[in-house]
Amino acid sequence: MNRNKICPNCEMEYMPHIEKCADCGAVLLLHEEHRLAQEKKKRLMAKAIENAAVVREGDPKWLGELYNILINAGIPCTVTSDAGCNKGCRPKCLLIVSSEDLERAQERIAEYFMEIHPELRASNELISQGKCPACGSSVGTGDKECADCGLTLVVIEEENQEEEGGGR
Repeated sequence: MNRNKICPNCEMEYMPHIEKCADCGAVLLLHEEHRLAQEKKKRLMAKAIENAAVVREGDPKWLGELYNILINAGIPCTVTSDAGCNKGCRPKCLLIVSSEDLERAQERIAEYFMEIHPELRASNELISQGKCPACGSSVGTGDKECADCGLTLVVIEEENQEEEGGGR
């Protein structure tokens, strides 16, 4: 019986005494655990395609990282890519979840951003207290930038700009 372990992310095989992947740091699984985890991922991916909703669009590597975050949180998802045009355009990659899981996926991604950028949490707390995160000056709830230092307080995503008529 093969007691070697496999990384659930990289698919690299390791000796039985090794606990974590040297490349990505993931906890290694026995072959049977890995097979079950792969089956679970396939079921989650299939569920994500039903009533699909786009969570993020962007770089395949970044979407792959977010994909792992959502899968590890038990949120079904998949990453898709179109072929792009044949004139040198980059393919369009999308992170997709079912519409029922969209809000939960967005919340988990926001939590992840706070984990990798702890300064965001502190900035959000200062803004909620009516203070500029950069200079500490008073700011109103509707202010888009600090009147004293010019720091942008609100990032308007492209989707919102398009809805408001300010799109491409």
